[in-house]
Amino acid sequence: MFRFLRRKDDWVVDDQPEPQPFEVTEEFRARVEKAVTSLNAHIERLNNKYRDMLARSREYFNRTVEALQAKDDAKAKLYASEIAEIKKLAGIVLHSQLVLLQVKIRLESILELGEALTLLKPLATLLENVAEEISYVTPEASEHLRSLMVMIDDFMATAGVYVEPSSEKMPEFSEEASFILEEARKIAAEKVRETFPEAPRLTDVEKAVYEYVLGANHEELDLETCANALSLDPETVSNVLKNLHEKGLIQLEFAETT
Repeated sequence: MFRFLRRKDDWVVDDQPEPQPFEVTEEFRARVEKAVTSLNAHIERLNNKYRDMLARSREYFNRTVEALQAKDDAKAKLYASEIAEIKKLAGIVLHSQLVLLQVKIRLESILELGEALTLLKPLATLLENVAEEISYVTPEASEHLRSLMVMIDDFMATAGVYVEPSSEKMPEFSEEASFILEEARKIAAEKVRETFPEAPRLTDVEKAVYEYVLGANHEELDLETCANALSLDPETVSNVLKNLHEKGLIQLEFAETT
């Protein structure tokens, strides 16, 4: 589980009074638990969406490889573009999921700590940001989140937490919400980079070596022969073969020297 709650001292802006303990009534607890249940469902749906996108990107990666093997550059570029678009949307989905997880952690902390003021105030901004961001990917999820915002606004009023209706946000509200959004964005970007395949793109030299490998009728490749055929030096061919291996286009097995 990703957690990036800041220390309490970092949440509070100078000259702001310490939050007073909040008595969690049964009615308030029931409302928070209902919101947490709803958040769990949203988080799981986004998780499933992310897994689907990952599977699709791997499928398009395989198609890109097949297109390159067939020397169909147009299709290879098309599939590579699809992978790039899926990765962009997956980043949005994962970022939204991480932010919702932070909202959930704060709601659960309210029940555990009984301090509503500090933990509740960033929630409206966070949910509004996610609802806006995710509307491009899953409009239905965006509508559900807006309903959840109404629910949370309701029990915020019950807790006596007043949110300024104007567009200006309270300093501590804006600072904490911005911190959460930025941390979630960094984590999401890193995970997408680690998880999603990079669409194979070949330089002219890589393409020449790759086509030579595909045209070879034997399992073993002699560097000198390949280099001479392509007017390249053996070291360049060796480096290109390693690049092709890293891109998932070929499998290298190095012969043992005696």
